[in-house]
Amino acid sequence: MKWPALRGTLFTRLAALVVMAVLASQVFTLWLGEQQKNRLLSRQLYAQVVDTLADYEGVLDSLPASQRAAFLRANDHIGLPRLLPLDDTPPRAKHVPGMGRDLAASLGKALGEPVEVFFANGERHELWLKVPMLAEHYWLVMPLARYLPPALLPTLQAAGLVALLSVLAAFALAWRTPRPLSKLVAATRELEAGRTPPPLVPSGPREVKLLIERFNGMASALEKAASERRLMLAGLSHDLRTPLTRLKLAVELQDDNTEREGMLSDIDELSRIVGQFIDFARSEEARALSPLALDELVDSVLGKFARDGMSVSFQRADATVNGDALGLQRLLSNLLQNARRYGAAPFAVALEVAGQQGVPFTHLTPPGECRVGSSGGAVAL
Repeated sequence: MKWPALRGTLFTRLAALVVMAVLASQVFTLWLGEQQKNRLLSRQLYAQVVDTLADYEGVLDSLPASQRAAFLRANDHIGLPRLLPLDDTPPRAKHVPGMGRDLAASLGKALGEPVEVFFANGERHELWLKVPMLAEHYWLVMPLARYLPPALLPTLQAAGLVALLSVLAAFALAWRTPRPLSKLVAATRELEAGRTPPPLVPSGPREVKLLIERFNGMASALEKAASERRLMLAGLSHDLRTPLTRLKLAVELQDDNTEREGMLSDIDELSRIVGQFIDFARSEEARALSPLALDELVDSVLGKFARDGMSVSFQRADATVNGDALGLQRLLSNLLQNARRYGAAPFAVALEVAGQQGVPFTHLTPPGECRVGSSGGAVAL
């Protein structure tokens, strides 16, 4: 099925809804995960800063003021949390990570004064915080390597894989959901064409199952009504023939008068109309096809017309088809009646076989020639 045929369908709308829901949930989940991860790392960094300040304050408090600077320089180990004299020059990076700004704000609230913060964004990722301690100010240097968020690419790859699997599963579900409706549409087309579709097996969601059950009931009710209508027409037409026959016999037994022929013609016309009602009632009945010898079928029809005084020549040929004998007799009879009513003698019927499949068809050519032949595997007038 091509894309233009899918536009506006239930499958397309379900698929679009599922894709948007999956993408929205994945984006929200990634955002929430990043927020939680950053919050957790910030708490861990703050706890380490508080522990580092407490350790250094205890050590410096036990040392004379003149030895504190030497002690701090002796413990200046790159890559570890450390305290430096205020004489050291901090980096002057323009951008400070959000984690550093949050840490400075939290420390400022705890210490009771604003805390300056700088960020070294080189080979070492370090935060420099200006903190008060023992009536002086120092630089607290905190390495951020272990606190920086990991690369987002693996997370995005995992989220993309999960989203893809979810979308494929949702597509399969969305494809299966409208299938019972597609079968229902095909059944409605059969019903529209005048054919009773076979009962559908209820499947799909509960509402769709209920709809299919109701459709099966409706189709059964329509078929029952059509059957009753055919039976009523056939019975009514059959019951009308008896009084018409008696009326025709009574008219024929009357003495010759000017109105006798007209009355007989009217009775024959009524009989013909009744016959059409019977043919119409029988036309909706499904009959099985059986092998037919067309030359014998044409002979039987021409024999009836010969008894009515219609002379028709017949060019025969051997042709056997699978067909409805009654329907083909009615078809040929209608052609001959139309030829007698609207055409002119001489009348001729020809049976021909042509084409690879040899399936006969009939057609009428003026003024009174009825030709039966075959082509393309279908019966046609």
